[in-house]
Amino acid sequence: MNLRTMLMLANALSIVLILVFLIISYARMLLSPELILTLTLITIGAGSLSMIVHFVFTSKILISVNQMTVDTSRIAEGKFDVKVAEEGPTEIRELAQHFNAMSEKLNLMFREVKRSEQYKTELSHDLRTPVSSIRSFAEALQDGVITDEETQQKYLQTIEQETERLSHLIEELLNLSQLESGTSPYEPSLVHPDVVLVETLQQFERKLQERQLEFEVQVDDKIEVIPMMPDSIKRVLTNLIQNAIAYSNDQSTIHISLKKVDGVALFLIRDEGSGIPTESLDRIFDRFYRVEKSRNSKHGGSGLGLAISRQLIELHGGEIGVKSTIGVGSEFYFTLPLEKKEDL
Repeated sequence: MNLRTMLMLANALSIVLILVFLIISYARMLLSPELILTLTLITIGAGSLSMIVHFVFTSKILISVNQMTVDTSRIAEGKFDVKVAEEGPTEIRELAQHFNAMSEKLNLMFREVKRSEQYKTELSHDLRTPVSSIRSFAEALQDGVITDEETQQKYLQTIEQETERLSHLIEELLNLSQLESGTSPYEPSLVHPDVVLVETLQQFERKLQERQLEFEVQVDDKIEVIPMMPDSIKRVLTNLIQNAIAYSNDQSTIHISLKKVDGVALFLIRDEGSGIPTESLDRIFDRFYRVEKSRNSKHGGSGLGLAISRQLIELHGGEIGVKSTIGVGSEFYFTLPLEKKEDL
């Protein structure tokens, strides 16, 4: 028996009982048969009208309930992007609100699970590649297939490079895990941000010469010392500048600026490369995400640099983001508060 039938039967039963008691009451009042008939007809008419009104009002409730039933079945099928209309009586609207909140949480959890599975796949690939390379070269040396010393040295050099690559990847994973878990310490000191920027830029001199690139640097002299962990900020700057160099066209300029804006120190790194597709902008700071896997692999990227950068900037209480135009270039930016984040 469905809900509508139960509600209509309950209403009909209550009306029948009322009619019986009213007719008995009319009879005991010693009224004339004509008057009793008239009152009985009026009572029956009122009961019928009550049934119609009851049917109309319960129909709206049942429509909402049936819609939730359909949407619940969609969730059971694994479709979590469900949202029901918040209409009807107060209780039904509240139920719809709770249903939508539950659906949204389930959808977020499902997306996180899918991302975790994707991360596992990416991590497995990134770990398997250097391990396979190390194993194959080591087996070649062990089997005595390579006899000349020059080739042996090349194999040993490759093994060393792949070992360093694997060690670096594991270290980055551990750092990212610590940052995401909230266990990484925040111990800032007052530092001149322009000094940190200059010290970071010095390490790229050779790469600039190889690619015939130039730095154009602008620093706002109004910025004094600000709280930061200098090594962490150097790491963020290094990641962003390495990306700018990797994806810049040869003989182009990388624009870097540091200025004070609305109570924060704003760092900007803009290249003149090919740009980032719009659909990738929202995911660019996700772990293991690569805009162009082949190019990223070519430049040695693990897909963790930007994810670590975001966590480090958020640890400082700042924000990080990117703007990009295809064919024009990309601009990465991040901010650092001028005061300790506990004092903000």
